[in-house]
This record gives sequence, C-alpha cells and structure tokens, in this order.
Amino acid sequence: MTLDSNQPEGSLGDPKWYRSRARSISGNAPVREFAAMDNTAWIISSRLISGLILYTGLGFVLSLWLGHRSLFMAVGALVGLGLSYYMIFSGLARENKALQGSANTRAGSRLEGDH
Repeated sequence: MTLDSNQPEGSLGDPKWYRSRARSISGNAPVREFAAMDNTAWIISSRLISGLILYTGLGFVLSLWLGHRSLFMAVGALVGLGLSYYMIFSGLARENKALQGSANTRAGSRLEGDH
C-alpha cells in the first residue's frame, strides 16, 4: 500500500491517520488528557514498585546488621507501601486541585465573555 498525501484526513491512506482517529474517539477532549491518564498510571505503578523494593531492601540490609531478617524486611515492605500510597494520594490531590483551579478559571472567563 502506498501512502498518498492527497488522501482525506482520517483515511487509511493518510500518513497521520492515527492522530485523526485519536481526535475522533476522544470527541471534545484533547488527546493530551489521555496521555496524562497514561502517565498517571505509570507513575502510580512505578511508585508502588519502587517503594516496595527500596524499603524492603533497606529492611534486608538492616537485618543483616541487626538480625531478625523476616521482621525488618516485613516492616520495610509495610513502610515502603505506606509511603508510596502517601506519595500517590498527595500527588493525585495536588493534580485534582490544579485541574479544578484551571476549570474555575475557564468558567470565569466564559462567564465574563457573556456580559
């Protein structure tokens, strides 16, 4: 199949058909909102995994020094998960607050334009 630059936007012959499909699927929502949701999923997953691995590893190192291997590793895993959840929820709250602020700003400018 050859790509013809004269093809209408959104047809399979259009070299940028995937972008037009993303716009048509999303309706009025910009494509970057979907990318932000994808980013959020990766951030949450990486924070959970890294917190668990880091603090379990610190518990392991501490247990080599002090003994009681299973106790320090379990405490390290719980602390790592707790801190990961704290970072996740505080980040989501901050993001939600920013989105509400931008929505209020947009709504305010729309109301001012109506007068």
